[in-house]
Amino acid sequence: MQIETKEVMTGLKDGRIVWICSYNQPDLNKKPLRNVPPTEVMVVPNDELPENKRIYYSESHFRPVGKDGSPLKKYLSPVDNTGYRSMCGNMIDVFENEDECVKKWNKQLDEVNSRIVKRVESARAFWEKTSSDIVKKKI
Repeated sequence: MQIETKEVMTGLKDGRIVWICSYNQPDLNKKPLRNVPPTEVMVVPNDELPENKRIYYSESHFRPVGKDGSPLKKYLSPVDNTGYRSMCGNMIDVFENEDECVKKWNKQLDEVNSRIVKRVESARAFWEKTSSDIVKKKI
């Protein structure tokens, strides 16, 4: 079942192990804004961050879980960096189990892929028409 990211951001899910994923590529000419494959993580309060680290817009953050079940040193924010001042960025998708997370991940990838396919078809149609127009101009 999907968990509201706001519940994580307010600290209600601290200490729980959840699954997260996010693939966000609004501009196909640029790399994705966020590329987080399905990952098992622990929700950790920001009090446990080192002094030189800061997670904005949230009271908690995510730390990937190692093979032994303990959190790794990597930190993941519940929101990406597309926010501005008082507006937080796009929220990451949070799930209770791996299966739902993988389904959401695949859906996000399929959406981006369908946009790429449309762009390729549009380009193919344009260049085929341009090529046929040039051939017609031959004397």
